[in-house]
Amino acid sequence: MSNTETALKEATTSIEGVIGAALVDYTSGMALGTLGGGKDLDLSVAAAGNTDVVRAKLRTMEMLGLKDEIEDILISLSSQYHLIRLIKGRNNNGLFLYLALDKARANLAMARHQLKRIEADMDV
Repeated sequence: MSNTETALKEATTSIEGVIGAALVDYTSGMALGTLGGGKDLDLSVAAAGNTDVVRAKLRTMEMLGLKDEIEDILISLSSQYHLIRLIKGRNNNGLFLYLALDKARANLAMARHQLKRIEADMDV
């Protein structure tokens, strides 16, 4: 079981092309931890904005009567992938892992696979 800091470090070192990573509480929109980012990617702003994306999708699923769970949400930009993975588990309601990836260097399938593995090892 890994904590927030360990999980974010694992994400930024084991996944090729990571620009930044965050663990976000989507009930509040606050980043509980961040690693990477910079002047071109403010992870606090990304955390708050992606919280709106998660909430909107959950509301839409509820209105449609879908009884499924979100695994991840992918946003493709011209030069980046933004990957949001909702964390499942007994104590992890309301959290998601967020990754921003350089599209030219990232392997999306491997990033999703690694993020799923990191999520399974988390204890937050």
